[in-house]
Amino acid sequence: MTKLKAPLLSFGARGAISKSVVFFGWKGIDCAREYVVPANPKTAAQMTQRGHLEDAVDEWHGAVYTADDRTAWNRYAGVLAQIMSGFNAFVRSFIQNAIAGNTWWRLKNGRFTGVTASQFFFWVDATAGAPNCKCYVGTSKTFFPYSDTMPQVDGGQFRAQVPGLLPDTLYYVYATRGEGTAQYGRTGIYQVRTLAA
Repeated sequence: MTKLKAPLLSFGARGAISKSVVFFGWKGIDCAREYVVPANPKTAAQMTQRGHLEDAVDEWHGAVYTADDRTAWNRYAGVLAQIMSGFNAFVRSFIQNAIAGNTWWRLKNGRFTGVTASQFFFWVDATAGAPNCKCYVGTSKTFFPYSDTMPQVDGGQFRAQVPGLLPDTLYYVYATRGEGTAQYGRTGIYQVRTLAA
């Protein structure tokens, strides 16, 4: 795909030229690409991938994420290399998880309580009985040096107490089920500011 500052024939060009070039807008960018007739092979691999995509979309709608959850997913999308929305970042995580053969365990409703100048509690809701939750904390959206297990507190609620923090500092937090390459679900990136000393 070619990104154009000023399309070949006019500003804001859209449509095809003689089935050779297609001009279109993509996320606010004017683009041009070769005209292609899409193939629909319906191979086993293609159908498996389509199944993963369908499952991801169903999970996104079925989870009924809060506004804070969606903001957290958008924040996570912002640190990825591609231009994408929080929904796209969620779908990507879900499909990577499915390709690895892992079961996706829903994590949602991330929230903070007991925020002081030196600590906070981070909560998430998840299906009871799934692998342990773990939270990751950092002062950057891309570097999380602190991690800790989140024990199950009540039914599907998991909580981490995060002590030893700096006052009046913005912290970023996310949670996963499982660890490393065996992650069975994750949240977007939430943020909280500790109180002034």
